Amino acid sequence: MSQNWQQPQQPGGYPQQPGGYPQQPAPPQQAGGYGSAQQPGYGYPQGQPQQPQQPQPQFGGGFPPPAPPVGRPGNPLLAVGAALVATVVGAFLYAFLLSAMADTDKTPPEVTQFAYAGVVVGALIGLAVAKLGGRNTGLWVVGAVLALAAVFLGELYGYAMILHDVMSNYADKIGGGASSQVLSSNEIFFDHFSDLWKSWKEDSDALTYIFIALAPVAAVSTAYRISNR
Repeated sequence: MSQNWQQPQQPGGYPQQPGGYPQQPAPPQQAGGYGSAQQPGYGYPQGQPQQPQQPQPQFGGGFPPPAPPVGRPGNPLLAVGAALVATVVGAFLYAFLLSAMADTDKTPPEVTQFAYAGVVVGALIGLAVAKLGGRNTGLWVVGAVLALAAVFLGELYGYAMILHDVMSNYADKIGGGASSQVLSSNEIFFDHFSDLWKSWKEDSDALTYIFIALAPVAAVSTAYRISNR
């Protein structure tokens, strides 16, 4: 009997395709490759979810927003000029209060020391510096020096006014045209400043210097508070 003829197997065990050509095995699919039904997307490894990208901040025109200005702009020359005017006015106000509160009828005259006048003068100068000069620490130092000068000059001119009142009261008591020889406050302050200085030093005490020191402290404190508003 005749047997069915079978084509012999090719080496390597590959089955033949019709036409006599051996059938090649399909290439293995790579993880995450194109067309893989098990992957969440193209190019991602198996089992790792796709992470969304965070949006980056964008600025108009490609530049960051400008930084806010530090402090308020001011005019230093105008601030110093106003502080000088406040110094002169404060010195006269301090001298007037010192003379008004002194008892010149007593011998020796009784002078009342007060702290609030120096604080008010310093605050007035600090206000002028801060309002017109802005946030400028150099002007704060200038204001403190001017406040110290204002209270010091107010003390001396106030004592000149007190001495003038004392001499006027004495001249009225003795009479005989002595009133015409009484020196004015300006003459005592400008023409006899050395004698005025000695008299003020003798009557001053530690409390006097403490009250004088309060003026620059008040000037700096007021300028700092006004500038930071």
